[in-house]
Amino acid sequence: MNVIKQHNWTDQELVLAGFAQYDRIKQVVMARRLPESEAPLTIHTEWGEQLVADTGYAICYRAGDVIQPSLPDYYHWPVEPYIFDDTYRPWDQRNWMPTKTEQHLIELGCRPFYKLASVWAKEITNPIWMQSPEHQQPVEVGPGRYLIIGIQGEPYTMGVDEFFSRYEHEQVKPKSIISKLLKFFGR
Repeated sequence: MNVIKQHNWTDQELVLAGFAQYDRIKQVVMARRLPESEAPLTIHTEWGEQLVADTGYAICYRAGDVIQPSLPDYYHWPVEPYIFDDTYRPWDQRNWMPTKTEQHLIELGCRPFYKLASVWAKEITNPIWMQSPEHQQPVEVGPGRYLIIGIQGEPYTMGVDEFFSRYEHEQVKPKSIISKLLKFFGR
């Protein structure tokens, strides 16, 4: 069984494997660190996977439009601490006013962030086996989902609608990557 795991991928490897790069849409993500008293936290995903988060993991929440009875009732996912620190930043929009659901999440201990990193992704057309840092063992993922490789080479998946609610519909063009690097380095 060939299992896709966290790996130090090169751009060439990803392109040859059929991946394309996508920019993140800037949007509020509510998040908090998982305290020791709640760890380990097992999260059951909508597609039947079990993810396990340990103390210090960032637990990210989608506020949605409806106030939920409790924190676990909000759609949420775990992010390894070092990955969260590398790819998320505190929300920086001046005069930001939280929605009622975001305010509820603030009252429950969350803070607003946004993810700044782009990812490599491809649509899954045949079943694959993968293991993210949050999986305790490999899981089979069927067609109709996106396989994503994060900034630290970590694989994870999400549905098509979820993917395009978080990432731009247009793939990053090589020219724009160079432009972004030049802008980053101040040239």
